[in-house]
Amino acid sequence: MIKHFCKLTSMQKCISLLIILLSFNVYSEPRWQLYKNEQGVSIEYQEFSDDTFVVKGQLNIEDVTANDFLDLLSDTRIASSWLENTSKVRVIKALSPSENLVYSYIDSPWPVANRDAVTYSCYSRLSPQQTKLSIESRPEELPLTKRVVRIKTLNAHWLLTQKGEDLNIEYQVYALPGGNIPTWLYNKVGLKSTFKTLVNLRTMLETKSYTASEQVIKVGSCNLRELTAK
Repeated sequence: MIKHFCKLTSMQKCISLLIILLSFNVYSEPRWQLYKNEQGVSIEYQEFSDDTFVVKGQLNIEDVTANDFLDLLSDTRIASSWLENTSKVRVIKALSPSENLVYSYIDSPWPVANRDAVTYSCYSRLSPQQTKLSIESRPEELPLTKRVVRIKTLNAHWLLTQKGEDLNIEYQVYALPGGNIPTWLYNKVGLKSTFKTLVNLRTMLETKSYTASEQVIKVGSCNLRELTAK
């Protein structure tokens, strides 16, 4: 349609049309808003028309590598020490060296029911200095737990960028808790939990407060489903 329009009208009108279309694409994406920038951790969020959020956190840690992060991730015994509100994490099944299924149990304050999640994780290399751990919900992979709400919508990633001896970490997540939690309350808890998780992560990596063992996931290929996030 654009090509036909350009043939029938002046170049000025054609350029104007393209600018309008490009402007629409830019402004259709919600802008990132700053929630908090403290203790070396920056948290931003995008708010959509249905009031749901995509949350993104970033931090830079000196004298740390992507392998250090994977060592911490592999020590699921201490996951509750840095993953806010998460009391249990276990690898259900290794699908390949670069893919696995993970079960997480999330504590909720009374009277809200506790949540759990079954997720698919995949670790891939984007460049010599950058790797990405992609996470998506696979709720059907494990039977439901009584009196626990299964999180059915979750898409997240950890983007690890090595800059000399420093590691830049970006965490981004879109999730729907399910059940009857008001959206505004879940958004508030999600922002606060992401900030605390990344502050805890910094402490764990800087102090090496984990047991380095065989890593549960290695760089390879992914089999991600079509994303359901915003």
